[in-house]
Amino acid sequence: MTCGADLAALMKSPPPSAVVFDCDGTLMDTEPCADAARGAVFARRGRPYDDAARAALVGLALPQAGEVMSRLFGGNAPQLADELGAELLTAVAAGARPMPGAAELVTLLCAAGMPIAVASNGPRVLLDKSLTHGALSRWLPVTVSGDEVASPKPHPDCYLTACTALGVEPGRTLAVEDSPVGARAAHAAGMTVLGVGALTRGPHVHAHVPALDDAALQGWLLGR
Repeated sequence: MTCGADLAALMKSPPPSAVVFDCDGTLMDTEPCADAARGAVFARRGRPYDDAARAALVGLALPQAGEVMSRLFGGNAPQLADELGAELLTAVAAGARPMPGAAELVTLLCAAGMPIAVASNGPRVLLDKSLTHGALSRWLPVTVSGDEVASPKPHPDCYLTACTALGVEPGRTLAVEDSPVGARAAHAAGMTVLGVGALTRGPHVHAHVPALDDAALQGWLLGR
């Protein structure tokens, strides 16, 4: 399978042995929450949170985001990361929702006996809050957070750890991602990468769907 193939080409391959989802922006609609949190941190410093700033921060783990913000407007990177993390927890608790088709796909895969997991760049406290808020936790006992691995995305550690926990080979596992940072991580892990949404087209993505409620995607994964 060459990178850049569409879903029809991917469907010519057998279904994967397992699926590992990203969380933020993939399973849970937390990007508006993240934008609000970043915007609050920027506003306190009189700086605009514009498209360039968003592009520099989307998909990053909190320590990486702190470093980026420190370069953009100064300040202590760990303190900025902590500030952003606190804003994110508040925003997620107030407004996070499952992405279209996410709950249905997860429950269908579980019912079919497909091993599934989550590999997130967010910290454990944020990952747990988000999945609980979206009523997805009971379907997803295997989760890996960005603060539980040596190197977060774009390094492959999160995905490799998730595959090990599921007992599956990365090469037979589908990664589902919404960000270029996450797609790079899954690709580096040797996985087939399915991009979801507007940001995940490019050299690290094998196929793409607009959303997880895609009927063809569900049929392929379930062997229908």
